[in-house]
Amino acid sequence: MTLEDIEHFAHFTGDTFYAHMDDAAATRNPVVPGRVAHGYLLLSFAAGMFVEPNEGPVLANTGLDGLRFMKPVQAGDAIKVRLTVKKKTRRNDEYGEVRWHATLTNQDDEMVAEYELATRVACGEWRVRARLPIVAPWRRKARHSGMRRRC
Repeated sequence: MTLEDIEHFAHFTGDTFYAHMDDAAATRNPVVPGRVAHGYLLLSFAAGMFVEPNEGPVLANTGLDGLRFMKPVQAGDAIKVRLTVKKKTRRNDEYGEVRWHATLTNQDDEMVAEYELATRVACGEWRVRARLPIVAPWRRKARHSGMRRRC
């Protein structure tokens, strides 16, 4: 995570809350240790670490539940994401739903966020293998579990 990442996200989204942009003001805040990354920036980076860009079995993200931020992330910190399949449900002959437990940790393996992610996944042609979790370190190519035929 860089200060440039935080500032770019702030200006791009319009979320220029002082805890992200003003070090002096953020330092006076008893909840954060100075300027911190946006929670949604963390989620966006996490998605970038585990999303397979090629056409494949994942059709869409359909929800995010139980989001919690446990520890602030600052410029200079690194994050990694771990996904574990929580539940697979067939919805019809074309698609099913896979629910994932996602945890984000920092360079010291301290949990910074967790949530449950719901994805719509194609059936018939592809199947998410259960040989997870996926652990993807920040700014490295994510390790994908692989996909197989059937639902």
